[in-house]
Amino acid sequence: MSTQSLFSKKNIQSQQPDTRRGLLEELNLPPEMITFIRKNARNLQIGLICVAVLILTWIFYDYYTEMQEKKGASLLASGLQTESTEQRIEMLENVINDYGRTDAARWSKLELAHLDYKDGRFEAAAAKYKEILETLPAQNSLVPLTRLNLAQSYEDAGQFDQAIAQYSLLKKSPGFINQGYWGLGRMYMAKEDTEQARKTYEELLSSLDDTSDPGLKLQLEAKLASLDAGRPVISSQPEANQQ
Repeated sequence: MSTQSLFSKKNIQSQQPDTRRGLLEELNLPPEMITFIRKNARNLQIGLICVAVLILTWIFYDYYTEMQEKKGASLLASGLQTESTEQRIEMLENVINDYGRTDAARWSKLELAHLDYKDGRFEAAAAKYKEILETLPAQNSLVPLTRLNLAQSYEDAGQFDQAIAQYSLLKKSPGFINQGYWGLGRMYMAKEDTEQARKTYEELLSSLDDTSDPGLKLQLEAKLASLDAGRPVISSQPEANQQ
């Protein structure tokens, strides 16, 4: 049996260094990086697949959320245009049940609370406003408006202490400062706490400047004069909103 020559063509080729260049070499990557990539190729491929799945999932979720918002808004609009109160309530409840995480659901809850208030169900309205308020982010623009509705519901339900708590917070909200003070004054007057009512009106009056509404100043001065004369005027109707 003859042995293969050391100088045979096949043997010579097997001993020659591999000079082939791959894609990584063509990219002029550092040798250490090329070695790392080839050594961990499988793990890197799995990582890339996971990233791609996450990106596609996010895109799908964003699309799904957008479609839910549109469908909820459309159903809300249809509900608000419905003349029948029963049908309106049913459609608003459907928005809440089917699209509970959308802005349309939040507006539907507000509308249901408004309907309770309009029909004189003040405690039911207050419960709904409170629930909505607890779910709103602190910086949401609906917070002061919902708080005003909650305070008025407490007020009309005769729950003056709860109303005072909400009006006290409301007077710190830009755009609703005057409503907060007026509400506090009404509540203290209703509780026959004339001293606190006087302090409330004095605090509001002292916060006004030369650019404030002169009519508001006159109303406050009249309130204080009435209190000083021992003849507080207790009105069952809230004063007109003063901005």
